[in-house]
Amino acid sequence: MVKNKILVLGGILAIALFTQACKKDKIEVKSEQSKTKGINKPLHTYGTLKITADPSYQNVIKAITSIYQVQYPEVTFDFDFKIEELAIKDLYEGKTDFAIVSKPLTKDQETYLFNKTKILYKSSPIGMDASIFITSVDNPLENISVTDIKNNLYKDDATLNFVFDYPNSANFNTINDKLGISAPKGKPIKALESSESVIDFVQKDKNAIGIIGLNTLSDTDNPKIKEYLTKVKILKISDEKGEIYEPNNPNLRTGKYPFYRLIYFLKNEKGFGIAAGLTRFTGSQQGQLIILKENLQPYYLFKREVQLNAKALETITDKK
Repeated sequence: MVKNKILVLGGILAIALFTQACKKDKIEVKSEQSKTKGINKPLHTYGTLKITADPSYQNVIKAITSIYQVQYPEVTFDFDFKIEELAIKDLYEGKTDFAIVSKPLTKDQETYLFNKTKILYKSSPIGMDASIFITSVDNPLENISVTDIKNNLYKDDATLNFVFDYPNSANFNTINDKLGISAPKGKPIKALESSESVIDFVQKDKNAIGIIGLNTLSDTDNPKIKEYLTKVKILKISDEKGEIYEPNNPNLRTGKYPFYRLIYFLKNEKGFGIAAGLTRFTGSQQGQLIILKENLQPYYLFKREVQLNAKALETITDKK
């Protein structure tokens, strides 16, 4: 009898404890649901992102962002194309959260930016582009040497007539960095205000050589670019050994074309917003194929081959 009472009491106690546990679980689930109430969608799927970028990347940027918007229709982009130095300046001064340029921030710029925003800055290489030399199709010149470029770029008695797309642009910086030179202080730099202006200029001045970004002419399926290429041609470059290279993907990923450069996404965004989403998308297979469609060298599809066969990525890493 006593044993039966103990069993009954034990059963009642077990049921009571189980009921309390169930109530507790319901309370915890309800509490957890209340924490997430109002968060309907991830931050990278809606809103507006201001992109500050060097103008020479305009074609590839618009190709990538247009596909991103197909996936996330509630995302809009506000483009601010300006020369590389100003784009970087806007980023480290906290005026923009996202910049697209040919180099990462310096350590001093990183420190300044963190002290100003308290957000950890990140740089992400997403592909390889190049600075190229163009001239009129009527110019008999087919290639030009690194030595000739270096000896004539800033000389008063130059035998070659060069013109940049912009002063202090990504192309301006790339050429100077690769040649290990800088423009003489106070010397006027012959530069126009767009790549299109350079293309027009070299058509009219048959002996002029324009310096623009490869991406301006790389998508040969584009009717506008097809039209440009009936009027101008891209010069091949011969290195110090006399080897001649054109700016194509094999020569970019091996670093044989002398004026290759990486395309960097620089972001200083809090949380996982549109800048982070766009960066992740661009690094995905789909994003890298968009870069390939632009006839540029994807960073991730061939990353291992670039690192093993070229100094390209190592050189950039050393500069960080």
